[in-house]
Amino acid sequence: MAKIKYRFDPHTLTYQKVNKSINRKLRQGLIYFGVTIVAAVVFNIIFTKYYNTPKEHTLKSENEELVFKYKMLSDKLDEVERKLNNIEQRDDNLYRPIFEMEPIPSQVREAGFGGTNRYDELRKYSNSEVMISTTKKLDKVENELYIQSKSFDSVIKEARNKEKMIARIPAIQPISLKDYGRISDYYGRRRDPFTGKIRMHHGMDFTGPIGTDIYATGKGVIEGAGYSAYGYGKEVLINHGYGFKTVYAHLHQIDVEKGDTVSRGEVIGALGNSGRSTGPHLHYEVRKNGRPVNPFYYYFDDISAEQYDKMIAAAEENRRPMD
Repeated sequence: MAKIKYRFDPHTLTYQKVNKSINRKLRQGLIYFGVTIVAAVVFNIIFTKYYNTPKEHTLKSENEELVFKYKMLSDKLDEVERKLNNIEQRDDNLYRPIFEMEPIPSQVREAGFGGTNRYDELRKYSNSEVMISTTKKLDKVENELYIQSKSFDSVIKEARNKEKMIARIPAIQPISLKDYGRISDYYGRRRDPFTGKIRMHHGMDFTGPIGTDIYATGKGVIEGAGYSAYGYGKEVLINHGYGFKTVYAHLHQIDVEKGDTVSRGEVIGALGNSGRSTGPHLHYEVRKNGRPVNPFYYYFDDISAEQYDKMIAAAEENRRPMD
């Protein structure tokens, strides 16, 4: 039952019943409702600012734990990258040089990923900075691991071919110094015996009796066998593979033909005096990737370390140019 309200009338000195109009009741109801809504909103703002609901508290804890794990992952990725960089250094400076492989360029190892919006999906999160930073590190490590894996595949392939490569490297002297000859000139700049001018001598000269056996210094295929147009007289050119070629010039006779396969130590001709020469000798060259190199570096199969040291010491003494 609704509560009835009365109002005292001072003129009649009596209490009179208060009758409210519908509009007034409606207005008062709206005012009460508005005040209640405003109070509820204010209360909710204050409550949510200083207090978390159980669900919000759980979400906040999970978010903090997620950020912590991202930071831990980032630290671990930094450690992985340091170890990976160490492996890359050994690969470029040890493993690949053993098999005469070029180091992998840094721009290849550190190649980035295409697209500027690769990480846009992560930017909508409140902790996007740590998420993007960690994801970038992960992508970088993944790419470097892929490049390094491919490099090791190449190194392993070369290692499996090592036996073949060793058999082909020009690693002995082309004539027997013990029985027949001696070295008369070395690789390097010297005075030309014909012009008297200083020029580069791209090989080594071995003197000995005409007809002395000349040996292939490594396994290979005869690429050329005939008379040279460049003053080398009768000449043999052997392609050993792996970028190596050897030249045997001024021969007296040639015992092989173009296309023949020869092994290390096999006789390919005889020492002579053909072409631009001042006396019987063999001019011997080693070429690596098309460029002459010092044959010294490859004499390890048939001389001792002591003999090698003596040979180096004698390189600038008692030179007798013959071509």
